[in-house]
Amino acid sequence: MKIIATLGPSTSNKKVIGELINSGADTLRLNFSHFYEKQFQEMLSIARNIDENIKIMADLQGKKIRIDEKLKETFKIYTNEIVYFCGNDAYNLFSEGKDKIKIIPLNINSEIIEDNEVNKISMKDGTMNFEVIDKNKGFIKVRVKDDGVIRAGKGCNVPGINYKYSELSKKDKESLKWAINNNIKIICQSFVESKKEINDIKKYIEDNNGDIEEIKILSKIETSTGLENYEEIMECCNGVIIARGDLIPECGMVTSVEEEFELLKKLKKYKKSKEIIIATHILDNMKKGTLPTINELESIYTFINIGATGFLLAGETSIGKYPIKTVKLLSELMNLYKK
Repeated sequence: MKIIATLGPSTSNKKVIGELINSGADTLRLNFSHFYEKQFQEMLSIARNIDENIKIMADLQGKKIRIDEKLKETFKIYTNEIVYFCGNDAYNLFSEGKDKIKIIPLNINSEIIEDNEVNKISMKDGTMNFEVIDKNKGFIKVRVKDDGVIRAGKGCNVPGINYKYSELSKKDKESLKWAINNNIKIICQSFVESKKEINDIKKYIEDNNGDIEEIKILSKIETSTGLENYEEIMECCNGVIIARGDLIPECGMVTSVEEEFELLKKLKKYKKSKEIIIATHILDNMKKGTLPTINELESIYTFINIGATGFLLAGETSIGKYPIKTVKLLSELMNLYKK
């Protein structure tokens, strides 16, 4: 079974990366949603100097909705405050007067907002929520339900937004090129909803001198459409990652639990030939504490025995206080619970 550990501020130096590997992490994840070339190059070099055979995963941003880079300032929002979301094209029209109201541009255009029903917006794995009051001419008027910080690049979940995938984004192409040039052999695409998204990655790898026979491609299932199309997705890649951090706010907490277990049952037939990875909320309690909850232990046991082939640790290792203890515990649990 696999343990994929995300590298980040808590796991960027030689000592910690070495301990991650020695504690049981067999794959290290670079999250290209937050790409800093110098830091990535340093972490990659450290990891390979420790273990030249360590597996590295390049996790692409995909078509996730985010706060657009056109937002240059960072600001706080407060419970019950009224703010506005808009498309990146509409944001350009309001270069003046934005100091009077808080406007948050998304990395989609106004037409997509107008063509879809939007009832809820959330951020930060569902811990920052907004109540939609009105939608008009590409602007979404919302009431803030949780205090938080707004800055460019922050991920958003907007259930109901459904825009057609056309091609790999410029950012994903740049990330893929960097991964190919640095001999990374595992590529993960986010928010996959169709086989075309994976086939486009394969073509880009081939067109840029990558060895498609040596590179594994994993697909993140994070939306209701991805759940519906799991068969065509699974057939064209090396496995899936059930990414609960976005699946929960996209589908709702109650529904997502039912959906993920139904999917795991359907994926059992692939267990011997493909990866079935569970990601996010694995050992959240150990981000700040040294012990897991009983619910986390029960979930890990259940996932292992229903067909999961591994786990992806996100915030637990990238920003958590106890990344080494977390990996070590997960490794012990996987050996103990595996039948």
